[in-house]
Amino acid sequence: MVDEATIVEEFVALARGKASALIDFLPAFEEAVTVPDTSTLVRTHFIAHDANGVPAVEKLAGAMAAATLDFCIPRSKIQRAVAELEETGSTAAIVGLQEQARDLFVKSESSGEGGELLLFLLMERVLQRPQLISKMALKTNTAMHVHGSDGIHASLADDGTLDVYWGESKLYKSSSDAFKECFDSIAPYLRPNGDSKRKQDLLLVRDHLNVTQIELAAHLLEYFDETNPKSLKARWNGVCLVGFDHDNYPNIAILDDAQRQAVSKAVGRWHKTVGSRLKEFDIVGVNIDLFCIPMPDVADLRARVLKRMGAK
Repeated sequence: MVDEATIVEEFVALARGKASALIDFLPAFEEAVTVPDTSTLVRTHFIAHDANGVPAVEKLAGAMAAATLDFCIPRSKIQRAVAELEETGSTAAIVGLQEQARDLFVKSESSGEGGELLLFLLMERVLQRPQLISKMALKTNTAMHVHGSDGIHASLADDGTLDVYWGESKLYKSSSDAFKECFDSIAPYLRPNGDSKRKQDLLLVRDHLNVTQIELAAHLLEYFDETNPKSLKARWNGVCLVGFDHDNYPNIAILDDAQRQAVSKAVGRWHKTVGSRLKEFDIVGVNIDLFCIPMPDVADLRARVLKRMGAK
């Protein structure tokens, strides 16, 4: 008989990395806020500044690039490489996987995959929701993006409910464009009539579940079997990352009262935009975690991440 408590513990343990290794570079501004008349919780973060008063974009890019292997490569391959290291003392297999991960990224500064990588880190390290499938590993052409959502993660509750989170990331110059395109992309997976979209991704999850523990994997797959009563306990949710350029970039660690009030007003405007877009795309009642991250220059972060990966 399956021990539900043990299953939950094993699943939570799948989330990789420490939140501090990311959030130190992306501190939160004020508390998370639920947008009125919606089920969307917005967390606003700004890039930290270093001791010289410069936004730590390079540090954030380094933290993102360092997670490339976790994001792109299935756990089974990583475990085999670690086993080879333990057996032979050689890191060759791990280095080989790192090169594979790097090569899976589209070699373009306009690639959306930088946003997908940051979203992965926020889901695993901050929200502690493990990745169900490594979509990047399914790519057959490094010049093409993976179709479907930007990520599928989950959390398993003590009452047996499996919350599945479809991810969507948009890093745009314009905040208005970023919010609109993000919700336009994720809405088909979250609406009541989104079965066809969800099924496409869930077929991939069933065939390529990124879980190596046999008993845990079997337990999770029951939620995706429409003939199994456990499928009634699977709940659909969204996690979004919206990043955009923000002029006169603030150092939120040293704001005076007037500066803090100005930033708060801007955040309030973004919340209103979120509310209107949620209504526009008819997803006001769906549980969505939204990370709102203004940046000094979205294109600069994207380029730095690719450079830290060693992409040409």
